[in-house]
Amino acid sequence: MQPVSTVESPAFRQFVSMITCSGGTQQYIATTADIWSVHNKSFLGMTAHWINTATPKRQKAAWQCKRIKGRHTYDVIAAKIDHIHSLYGLSTKVTATVTDNGSNFVKAFQMYQPESLSDDDDDEEDEEVTFTDVADVLDTSTEEGIVLPPHLRCASHTLNFISCSDVDKWLLSNPGTKGIYRSATAKCTALWSKASRSTLASELVGDLVGKKLLVPFSTRWNSFYDAVARIVEIPMTDLSTISNRLELKCIGEREFQFLREYCAIMKPLTVALDVLQGEENCYYGTLLPTIEVLMSKLLEIKEGLIIATGLMP
Repeated sequence: MQPVSTVESPAFRQFVSMITCSGGTQQYIATTADIWSVHNKSFLGMTAHWINTATPKRQKAAWQCKRIKGRHTYDVIAAKIDHIHSLYGLSTKVTATVTDNGSNFVKAFQMYQPESLSDDDDDEEDEEVTFTDVADVLDTSTEEGIVLPPHLRCASHTLNFISCSDVDKWLLSNPGTKGIYRSATAKCTALWSKASRSTLASELVGDLVGKKLLVPFSTRWNSFYDAVARIVEIPMTDLSTISNRLELKCIGEREFQFLREYCAIMKPLTVALDVLQGEENCYYGTLLPTIEVLMSKLLEIKEGLIIATGLMP
């Protein structure tokens, strides 16, 4: 939580300059793994991330993109990742691998982790501590079979789950929001469907409000927020005119209020997701401040809510 300006301090720079760095082969590296499908084919992609010991600067590279045939079971995924790590001689150098929250990834790393260096309880204070070289442990385990490095779940993907899946479950399980959430989103969906399928409907919206409706798509959650936010930008009188002209049910005042509150709550989440999904400068030092700012923004909104109060922490 230290400010970024800390690294500009002369004292800090002097301290860092006294740290000796050995040249040669990279000793520590982190990897990421992801699986996706396109044109009825599945692929495993991996990237590598490390700190250049000479500069020192963060560096990254697209590492592998391999075709995966058959089912994406945990053992198949584990074998592929282990093979790629071994192929480049990095099995003992990978500090962690980051993946999404897919159950197959989670189980792969649970099943193929090296045995704990110490399974004894910490209560035995008098017991002598024995230090073991992690590289030696991993080398021994590798001879016996597949061994994967420590697993980290993508913070962006986790936050994305909270933003869509968890919020959706809460809205549908809460008696105070279930009905209004369903009716409001159903009317929005009808507008999106009509505007996307009919040129005349799209032109009607454009002529009346000067903007086109945005249509959400399943591969990116933020698109749902953007589509709802575009609707709540339209004055209710114009929105009613559009619905009447398109022969659709009009969004009521309470539904409109709910959609406004939904967008107010979700806006900080979309900003946080955009930060964490960025291509550059997305590392651990960004995560905690982003979450802190997100929480403070949500608490600021809490007092102004009327319908969606239960969504707030």
